[in-house]
Amino acid sequence: AVVSTQSGHYGRDLKKAFHMANEGGNRTEAGLASHRLGNIYEAVGDPEVATMYHKGFLDRCKRDKDQVGTGKAHEALARCQQSEGKLAEATENYKEFVKISEEVGDKTVYSQACSSLASLYNMLGEYGSAVEYYKKAAESMETDDKERLELMNISTAIARTHHHLASYATAILCNTAKLTATLVEWKDYRDDGFIQASRPGTRAESCLSGAETPAAATAPPEDTCDDKK
Repeated sequence: AVVSTQSGHYGRDLKKAFHMANEGGNRTEAGLASHRLGNIYEAVGDPEVATMYHKGFLDRCKRDKDQVGTGKAHEALARCQQSEGKLAEATENYKEFVKISEEVGDKTVYSQACSSLASLYNMLGEYGSAVEYYKKAAESMETDDKERLELMNISTAIARTHHHLASYATAILCNTAKLTATLVEWKDYRDDGFIQASRPGTRAESCLSGAETPAAATAPPEDTCDDKK
């Protein structure tokens, strides 16, 4: 309750500053006030109003050709849209945040942008894209931030596991000669050929639908250990 009251007082002061800046034609101050108002409404759980202020900040940053501010605005919009369940819009704004932070050349911000986009892809079940951006986040991190680097590596490993799971299960269930070979190759060299071989439209799909007989059912019986004694 104390935080809410403090935010309310701060918000009223910011609104006054926002209107005064607008009336005085000070676009920079108006933009900053708009961004901070958006952050306040976001913090108190009103993403709809927060989005309105963040969009105002984005418009001003674009007019002033402020790339850093534009990136912040896209990030803020993505957070609000994600909290509202507007995940497609949030994805596009995070992509813009990644693009702009890369152009600006701030490795720390770029790493954060990639990490945020990767987390959203992970939530959407797009694990291949999640792995891609978690890796980019890790590669662009400051080397002395060992704790965050470890977290990125763990997140990458979890996303990679989810990405491989369906194809791995398909390869095991079908048990065709080709899928078994690609799975063994992956085990030996971490080559992901079994993922491609297990995708829709391949022989694996025919196998699971019953149109193709698994290799174990058609192959000649092998010698058992008892037969070799």
